[in-house]
Amino acid sequence: MGISFKRITMLSMSVVLSAALAACSSGSGSTEAESTPTTPQQDAGGPLTKYDPPIKLRSTMNETGKETLAEGDSHTDNIWLRGYKDELGIEVTYDWVVADANYNDKMNVTLASGDLPDVLKVSAVQFEQLHEAGMLEDLTEVYDKYASDLVKEFLSAEDGAGLKPVTKDGKIYAMVSFPGSLDSSDMIWIRQDWLKNVGLDAPQSMQDVIEIAEAFTFKDPDGNGKQDTFGIALNKDLPINGFLLGYHGYLETWIKDESGQVVNGTIQPEVKEGLQELQRLYKDGVIDPEFGVKDFAKMMEDVNAGKSGMFFLPQWAPFQVSGMIKNDPNVDWLPYPVQSIDDQPAKTQNHLTLGGIFAVRKGYEHPEALIKLLNFQAEKMFGEAAETERADYLNGMTGLGFQNATVSNLPANKNVQAQDEVEKALESGDTSGLGLEAKLFYDDIMDYRSGNLDKWHMERIFGPESSQGVIKYYRDNDLIVMNEFIYAPTKTMNTKSATLDKLRAETFLKIIYGNLPIDEFDNFVANWKKLGGDEITKEVNELINASK
Repeated sequence: MGISFKRITMLSMSVVLSAALAACSSGSGSTEAESTPTTPQQDAGGPLTKYDPPIKLRSTMNETGKETLAEGDSHTDNIWLRGYKDELGIEVTYDWVVADANYNDKMNVTLASGDLPDVLKVSAVQFEQLHEAGMLEDLTEVYDKYASDLVKEFLSAEDGAGLKPVTKDGKIYAMVSFPGSLDSSDMIWIRQDWLKNVGLDAPQSMQDVIEIAEAFTFKDPDGNGKQDTFGIALNKDLPINGFLLGYHGYLETWIKDESGQVVNGTIQPEVKEGLQELQRLYKDGVIDPEFGVKDFAKMMEDVNAGKSGMFFLPQWAPFQVSGMIKNDPNVDWLPYPVQSIDDQPAKTQNHLTLGGIFAVRKGYEHPEALIKLLNFQAEKMFGEAAETERADYLNGMTGLGFQNATVSNLPANKNVQAQDEVEKALESGDTSGLGLEAKLFYDDIMDYRSGNLDKWHMERIFGPESSQGVIKYYRDNDLIVMNEFIYAPTKTMNTKSATLDKLRAETFLKIIYGNLPIDEFDNFVANWKKLGGDEITKEVNELINASK
């Protein structure tokens, strides 16, 4: 195309959008709404009332893979689109359908053109651009009037955190897919069979974690008579959050200091303390000397080859090591909460993530249609209709089928709730309290316990000793520190974050390697602040204060 739209800055894109809007308003450009004579708006009825006559709605779609479609269906003709038309009277068409990897670039091209679809599925940065250009409908009233109880329940989770990034001056300008923050929790994964081999118990402190890592290095945990294992698996991207949390260091998280100001956890002295211990462990041989040139895939390849017995990953980690169990049933991994170096409890750090942002272009005649599409998807998957229709809409994919819906949402933090249901059913044998997904997880666990090693990962994610169990422990014991910054990147973040991220990665790697003394952390902090960190911190506090 000759132009790389990834390089368009937020400012320049806003200028393009503003120009496009001005052109439409002056008559030199047009949108579908403006080129159509104004007609009285028909009554939209209730949350799932069918439009009669039907209405048309344009959107865009990212491909989710043919495996999520029923035989004979396509991304432009499937059970969701037919359902919208037959039951809601909404005829959805897509201006374009592209692969996930190309979606953001294609949407940038669309935004720059000014020819916007009716429902815009955009990133946080694109949402900010559209809002600043005045090109979005205010959805506050239609959300209040048309959203089903189920959708409102989903979006009220965590004190309504999901809607906060898309709320401006008290008005809601988009709907979101908000999975909740709990699944972002950090934890420690330890090879349980090795723990037994070296004669140690489950960790109760950070000191125990370090002792286990050292034993996995020096006490021949695999019993082959060689010192060829490492206590801690790392890679060049430094997945060390779970380690630093033991020192109350919150990497890449915006936290409140004692004065109530929001500061970046990366530059706090607690991180320095944790880095110093990692430097010592590396020097002593507890960490693979070549970790700095290995990516995540190579790190997990080494773990699966039996080279390391501990790593720090979120709740989905069992998928990464399930092959080990199929090859050797004696291998086992267990997740543990992060541990503390002192008498203060260690807490996980959680981040708000959005699975999607769904806005309506300014001037579209039926902004409530977006709400109805969300109501429809929620009802088919989690409402009364789900009892008989859910399997059809998911195409047997245990959840993936919803990706073919034009817009979608899921119950926030549904996984930890499912784990709670599964654990109770496993204890009692009574499955009557299991929800639809929890029943699937329960059946998989029972299948594993009957000898199907292919389902081991379900035991470790949803069973009694599982990653979701660790998350439940964090939740129930108030051991979660939330990232205070839940908004789109600020102006200086857009221009300086890459520089600051590179500075952090290079400095921390050199400190762990021992190529820089630990006190170089202080110079890193000074440089971070000077190279944009102070300005970003100012913007973050201004934005948070303005959103209160």
